[in-house]
Amino acid sequence: MINGLKSILSQLDLNANDAKAFIAAFELGYAPASAIAKQANLNRITAYEALKRLVKRGLVKLRAKSGGVKYFEVEDVGIIREALSDKKSSLENAISDIEKLTVSLREQFSGRSEKPAVLYYEGRSGIKNVLLDTLNQKPKEILSFASADVLQSGFEWHFLETYWKSRVELKIPSRGIMAKTDKALSLFTSERNMRELRRVHFVNPEGYIFKNEVDIYGDNVSIISFAKGNEHGVVMRSRDIADGLRSIFELVWNTSV
Repeated sequence: MINGLKSILSQLDLNANDAKAFIAAFELGYAPASAIAKQANLNRITAYEALKRLVKRGLVKLRAKSGGVKYFEVEDVGIIREALSDKKSSLENAISDIEKLTVSLREQFSGRSEKPAVLYYEGRSGIKNVLLDTLNQKPKEILSFASADVLQSGFEWHFLETYWKSRVELKIPSRGIMAKTDKALSLFTSERNMRELRRVHFVNPEGYIFKNEVDIYGDNVSIISFAKGNEHGVVMRSRDIADGLRSIFELVWNTSV
């Protein structure tokens, strides 16, 4: 029971000493600071300071007896429920306030120039991390310039299947532009694309010699090179770069057949 109370008290942001003092006061019912300190295994000064904080928060009542000795008590453990309800109400008000401010705050911050970040990865495990970043960022959509013919040479089939399954579970759709090859047509069928929330525009392979993968997602752009023995990838976190490449993607998408 006491362990359960400790867990609940942690939700009120009480430090360890305050929690110990509260539990000791609750167990004793009505006692001076010295007795509470002993029960809580705290020195008297530490216990007294903790009790003062608890009194200030209304969790413990202070009583004075003859002789000037101060006694402390927890009148009703239900005070914890009241404190939690107050905290819940404050959080709900804060959530309501931030929802009202979100639009204006975003407008204010959108005008600020951002400092881009560039992350570099090496090896087959490195390029896997680059691809997984497209899921970790939880974008609304993933746009890709890709090649089905080199995709499987860079990633194991099991890894790709797991990645696509995770993307579907996260409900992140994708659109891809790739060369119209036999490998691409057999791999990305209409049925599979529909099942995996994917749309593909195939382009003439003679004018689309592409051996890398470029993914655009949120404010990020990733580039993966599948060069055997020298696999590597780059992730750029930049809204300007992402928006620029997204515009190029849309241009190609809307003119491809």
